[in-house]
Amino acid sequence: MDDRKRLGIFIIGSALIIVIIIAVFMYSFNKKQQAANQVVPSTQIEADANKLFEEALNNKPQFNYAFNSTTEANRALNAEDLRKVAMSFAERFGSYSNQANYGNIEDLKIFMSPKMQDWADDYVVSLRNQNKDNSVYYGITSVAISGEVKQFNDKTGAGEVLVSTQRREVIGNSEPKVFTQNVLIIFEKIKGDWKAASATWQK
Repeated sequence: MDDRKRLGIFIIGSALIIVIIIAVFMYSFNKKQQAANQVVPSTQIEADANKLFEEALNNKPQFNYAFNSTTEANRALNAEDLRKVAMSFAERFGSYSNQANYGNIEDLKIFMSPKMQDWADDYVVSLRNQNKDNSVYYGITSVAISGEVKQFNDKTGAGEVLVSTQRREVIGNSEPKVFTQNVLIIFEKIKGDWKAASATWQK
């Protein structure tokens, strides 16, 4: 075999090897791209979020306080009662979603002062305007971890409770965000009933 034939065979063989290497590389690259672009099912995200949230739920103090105006009318609330009220209020106030139309906040209006009821109406309108597209899920859940009574004066009708919460925020198929946030709830006594006058999330 002369040198020209050897050279031709060498060139053809080298070209085949290069083609095979390129094909293997492209196949591997496409597989990685498909994996990167794969959307995680919402059910899996919810499961992951629940797993992240278990720690807060396990550390949640046991308190069962029902808002019952008939029962409360028969006795005066003390500071510990108000702390429990604040923790229950914080959980419901801090848990809502666009697909539930922010109903939790509206359901709490009966436990708010008239001024806070007006504020709540505006707040819900603002939330609805921010998340008009209900096809993309937005939801946040809050678990009350502890409550600290900052002020309680039954005679003047002034109360203030700082509640620490663990919160979980989910937007569409994105990874859930879990964080701790305090909310300061100010109460005032109106016609013998304690009402939430304001609830401010602390930064």
